[in-house]
Amino acid sequence: MPPLFSNTYMLKLYWVMIVKSLLKKDKLLLMGCVFIILVIVHFPLLTKNIIGADILLNNYYYHGYSWEISLGRFGLYIVGIIKSFLSIPHLDLFISFILISISVLLIIDLFGIKKTISKVFCVLLFTLSPIVSATLLFHYCAIGYFLAFLLGILSVYLFYKLKNKYLKYGSVILLVTISLSMYQAYFSSIITFFIIYNLFLLVKNKINYVEAGKYIIVFLVGVILYFIMVKISQFVFHIDMSSYSNANKIGLSTLLSFPSKIRDSYVLFYQFFFTNDIIKNTYLGNHIINCLLLIVMLISIIITMVHNRVSKLNFVIGMMIVIFLPIFLNSVVFVIPDSKLQLLMSTSYLFVFLLIIILNEHKYIKYISYILLLLLFRNYLVQDQASYMSLENSFAKYDTVIKSSILKNINNLDKKFVVLGNISDKDNSDLVRIYDFNYGYICDENIFWDEYNLRRIGFERFVYEYYGLEVSFADEKTYHYILNNRNTSDILYTVNNVNVIDLDNY
Repeated sequence: MPPLFSNTYMLKLYWVMIVKSLLKKDKLLLMGCVFIILVIVHFPLLTKNIIGADILLNNYYYHGYSWEISLGRFGLYIVGIIKSFLSIPHLDLFISFILISISVLLIIDLFGIKKTISKVFCVLLFTLSPIVSATLLFHYCAIGYFLAFLLGILSVYLFYKLKNKYLKYGSVILLVTISLSMYQAYFSSIITFFIIYNLFLLVKNKINYVEAGKYIIVFLVGVILYFIMVKISQFVFHIDMSSYSNANKIGLSTLLSFPSKIRDSYVLFYQFFFTNDIIKNTYLGNHIINCLLLIVMLISIIITMVHNRVSKLNFVIGMMIVIFLPIFLNSVVFVIPDSKLQLLMSTSYLFVFLLIIILNEHKYIKYISYILLLLLFRNYLVQDQASYMSLENSFAKYDTVIKSSILKNINNLDKKFVVLGNISDKDNSDLVRIYDFNYGYICDENIFWDEYNLRRIGFERFVYEYYGLEVSFADEKTYHYILNNRNTSDILYTVNNVNVIDLDNY
């Protein structure tokens, strides 16, 4: 049989075997459980007005893919074509739930997790984490993001499951390229997932360094192919790379700042687990739980290696991996200059908790880790719901003020409008607590951007989408004149025949 047809036959055979393995009754039941929990936990996203500035500007019909392409995310444009550029929250979220469910199933299958309790904790991790919640908030591109996450996991999964070397190498290159084309921040996720899996193999005395080295090589080929495709997409669409976060400087040139990036990686590691800079930790005691969990993880790794009698060399390598873990977790900063870690870019951190879940063989360590994880997941659930309540409360306040202001001037919509200031989300009521308990990030931002043009677009879109009215904004010169000369405590007033809504007075 010719090699081409032989490889085609083997590809079909392997895919049939893998798909049959994943479609077993117990695994389908697991996927169903993940899906149902996602629906329950994130039900407010399906039923309430939960938006932020980005979501407001890109609701219903999202065609801003020239912006995405300029950031190197040309894969999102393909997803947009498949969706006909429609952004329907319910459909976007349900498809995202399916992608998350498949990802969890692949992770459990790859690590060979058998214990029901461990499976439960894996499900809770990937359904309750604020990282998942924050990504779901951006429903207009959530499908692309979670598909990128799934493909990154699949690249490792297929590499270690497939036997045919051409298929396994080719799949990694293709999957890595497509994953990065949707969100290059998942560079860190793929690297971390690969490292965590090999650390798992190492402590189990099953690691194969030759295979690990091969994956790294084909992964880098996939990364290089991604950069080539970025250049091609720019040429085809006549779009230059955006200067946003210095995306136009993405590439090997950033390696010149290697030493400073190493320092930045450890700073980001500290910020994620112990401060409120990336996710609010101190209000619910997450920083204490995180500290204890990291200690438990280190003890579990050492105990497991000793119990499995790994060689001294492997023991040292295992400890080195743990020491360099912050670098792997934040490896995207070595590729994208001036990237600032936020929740959407923190997916790699999920795999740290995954390692804690699967390495708990010692009975005392196991019980301690279970208790700590339950406390953390309880906090995650609180943070998710507080975040949705914060966003809903912000929407309600803007809705009340703007609706009443516009309805009072229903006969004067031919006049230009100006919106000044922002509504304070934190007041003296008990609702202030929800802003302490949310996970931060977009939850504490205003629905309207401060930048004039974006604020104008957001305001006009808000009024049109929620009230069916068309209003127009005053020009920027008028806006700044009124902004610099306002001297009233009224929410609604008129200046030079312009309707002014002053949100600071609400």
